[in-house]
Amino acid sequence: MKPLLKPRALRRGDLIGLVAPAGAIWDLERTNRAVRYLEGLGYRVEVGAHAGGQHGAFAGTDDERVGDLNQFLRDPRIRGVFALRGGYGTMRLLEAVDYRAARRDPKVVVGYSDITALQLALYRRIGLVSFSGPLSAVEFATGPDPYTEEHFWRLVTSCRKPGRLTLPPGGVVVSSFGGKAKGPLLGGCLSLVVALLGTRYSPSYRGSILFLEDVHEQLHRLDRMLIQLRLAGILGAASGILLGQFTDVVAADPVRPHASLASIFESVFAGSTIPRVSEFPYGHLPCKATLPIGLPAFMDADRGLLRFEEAAVLA
Repeated sequence: MKPLLKPRALRRGDLIGLVAPAGAIWDLERTNRAVRYLEGLGYRVEVGAHAGGQHGAFAGTDDERVGDLNQFLRDPRIRGVFALRGGYGTMRLLEAVDYRAARRDPKVVVGYSDITALQLALYRRIGLVSFSGPLSAVEFATGPDPYTEEHFWRLVTSCRKPGRLTLPPGGVVVSSFGGKAKGPLLGGCLSLVVALLGTRYSPSYRGSILFLEDVHEQLHRLDRMLIQLRLAGILGAASGILLGQFTDVVAADPVRPHASLASIFESVFAGSTIPRVSEFPYGHLPCKATLPIGLPAFMDADRGLLRFEEAAVLA
């Protein structure tokens, strides 16, 4: 396990780089709105040279996309690297990412969904704490939910220990199996967590608090991915499991008999005594918590509580 590497806290006036490591930005006005939002908060913004590009469904070729990413990782002026959107394509870049530059000058790396691949790779290769949080051309372009906004900026700008994660108004976390757990927060989008297994970019999940979410998946595919995690020993090695939101999940053929999401979870985790919660406010939804990948945390599944054990950024 690499020593934990934290970025410096963001301060007003810092320069943030916006990149598109995966899917194309079909509506470029979203990028403009994200820039205006960040500048309105007092940050300076630089958009990657190819962030508005298109190569098939990607925002430019692999070389162009990783070129933008590496340029920002190497640039000492850049203090934050924010992904504009997810989609698909980040995994194609992992072999060419400049991990040495990221280690020399740790920056605040932000995104979720397909960006999970980059974040887990950064943790595995250099121990970097990154932030599974808002996408600039999604949440920041449309005006972020107040809970999403407050929680994210507090994590990336404050060097004080965040303590207990408060839930959004009306939010309820379901205790699926009680108990307490400690460990680094690891996970993200389920399909990316599974896709990285067996590669040198997948971290060890032993002793971790494993958090998972996904979107637009079919029920049988979710079942298959969770079973793969179980067969690979990932579910049994975690100290705690935090299930977020599984949004817009459907059956492959709704008119035929099929399992529900709840019954899939019940079956996959049958016999497990690892503390587990579900319905956590994290995932592909407007109102969500930001989870710092790699940061030590404490979970009390009986109370639906998650507490950060230390600050995610340095002074």
